Amino acid sequence: MASIFSTGVGALNAFQRQLATTGHNIANVNTEGYSRQRVDLTTMPPEWGPEGYIGSGVKVATIRRHYDDFLASRVRDYNTSHQEYSVFHERALQIDNVMGDAASGIDQTLQQFFGSIHDVSTDPRSVPARTVMLNRGEMLTERFQSLNGWLESQRSGLNADFDVYVSEINSISNSLAGINRQIQSAVGRSVNPPNDLLDQRDHLVDRLSEFVGVDTLVQEDGAMNVFIGTGQSLVVGGSASQLAVTDNPAAPDQKELSLTLPAGSVTVTSQINGGKLGGLLRFRSEVLDPAQNSLGVLAVGLAYQFNQQHQAGFDLNGNAGGDLFAMPSPQILGSTNNSGAATVSAAFDGATIGDLNGHEYRLAFDGADWSITDLTTGTATLLGPPGVYVHDGVELTIGGGAAVAGDAFRLRPTRSGAANLTTLISDPREIAAAQSAAVGDNSNAVALADLQNASLLFGGAATFGDANGFILADVASKTHQAGANAEVQKQLLAQSENDKAAVSGVNLDEEAADLVRFQQAYSAAAQVIATANTLFDTLLGAVRG
Repeated sequence: MASIFSTGVGALNAFQRQLATTGHNIANVNTEGYSRQRVDLTTMPPEWGPEGYIGSGVKVATIRRHYDDFLASRVRDYNTSHQEYSVFHERALQIDNVMGDAASGIDQTLQQFFGSIHDVSTDPRSVPARTVMLNRGEMLTERFQSLNGWLESQRSGLNADFDVYVSEINSISNSLAGINRQIQSAVGRSVNPPNDLLDQRDHLVDRLSEFVGVDTLVQEDGAMNVFIGTGQSLVVGGSASQLAVTDNPAAPDQKELSLTLPAGSVTVTSQINGGKLGGLLRFRSEVLDPAQNSLGVLAVGLAYQFNQQHQAGFDLNGNAGGDLFAMPSPQILGSTNNSGAATVSAAFDGATIGDLNGHEYRLAFDGADWSITDLTTGTATLLGPPGVYVHDGVELTIGGGAAVAGDAFRLRPTRSGAANLTTLISDPREIAAAQSAAVGDNSNAVALADLQNASLLFGGAATFGDANGFILADVASKTHQAGANAEVQKQLLAQSENDKAAVSGVNLDEEAADLVRFQQAYSAAAQVIATANTLFDTLLGAVRG
């Protein structure tokens, strides 16, 4: 009787656990990140009797999740890619819309400016025509300044988003470390894995994948190590490193990302990829910086070429022409880590100014010589000792006191070009339309108008209009490609989420069927106990009788 009774009790406990687990699944049907759980049963060890081995019932072996590591990893990968392309596309689309718009872009205002020059060449003594030309010139410079200011506002917003995303990443990493400690404590205390804690941890990793590419490695003690980017450790066991937004030593507006490790802080900007953070970095390096620098190339080229031609003519007063536009200057920024006394100055080189390309550069001293590295292409060029050097349209003068190995400067030839472009002439009579002191001559005005169709920029490959078209085409193509990639990744993400849900998601129809099935089994087990009890009472009555 004891074996029948214990078999019934064991079955009752097992089916009760199945009912409780099914109820737990149903209760969490809408819980984000929850994985359906199941009860694995196993037979009790058989008992030896006169008739041989006799079965002794059932017991709960373990309660585990319906979970597939491969499917979960695939969801994270597609989520990371989708977020990266989505953020990139969203930001690039704003640049594309504003720079390509007639009301806010350069093209229409540039055409109007050249149109006013043609009007002056038609009637060089007309003061009203000259006035219109000056007004159009002022409108053009204001448009350059306005567009550059808007790009700067985009940069400020991007830097603010860096802070937001990094704060979110740090919050998630701290939570992951905390859950790791709970899981380490739970492992070994029970044969059942801490399923709900594992779900919470996986959900945090899923959230982390929205912001940056993620790789994981589970340790023997149950803790999960989390790596971001190209392998930087963010969470190791119960400890979390902190990501921080820092200033570039040579360019404070160029925010960098650093990771605080036990050995110290290390800059990881170039190693971060994927997710919203990776999307912002790509947008900055592939769209925002090139667009602003190339806009500066157009502004610098316009100012230089017009000034050169304007100086070759004479105005209505018979005076030689002066500068029509204020000529912007290259930016040279010294690193805050410099310990030497060297100085570097920069100016545009008239003979090679057409070689300006919108790139930025790093000047560095190795203890013996200076070198310059193109930060877009990565190409390094040895310059030599202090002196005067011409590189890509810029004349560099390296002098001052002694430099120390590691000293560095950042060269931005055209970053401020659009911001600093202004007109210098306010008197329409000072427009140098003539090529000589003959008052009615229009030769220089014609030469100024002809600059519209001269290939003077980007190594002689582009007119002013072409240069603006190159900028717009580059932004538009990258925007379109990012949008297409974002849509593809969105579809792949949806499919991978469906695949994961098919394994881990709670299906209420299935759970309802299981509830009925386990309830019937529970009732049957209770009947076994009742039968055992009746048999025992019958036997006891027979003995007493």
